[in-house]
Amino acid sequence: MQRRKDDLTFEGAWKNQIEEEKKESPPEEKKEVKVHEAPAFRGQRDVVEKRSEIRMSKKQQPAPEKKHVEVVSQPSSKEGDDFDVEW
Repeated sequence: MQRRKDDLTFEGAWKNQIEEEKKESPPEEKKEVKVHEAPAFRGQRDVVEKRSEIRMSKKQQPAPEKKHVEVVSQPSSKEGDDFDVEW
């Protein structure tokens, strides 16, 4: 007694899917081909440098500000002073 094909089993469904894929032709992929135009140049320029030296302006640097520092002979606080600190 032969075993008949059952479409409800995994193996039967697998075989059916493979057979259907063989029958279908694969979709043709159309690739878009971009055509680029050649750039239009203005032509070659033959320029000869005639200068003997090149002058460039210097960068303007702002003058640094001088801080006024007052020097005292004794520190403003002494050892043992109480500080009022609010936390």
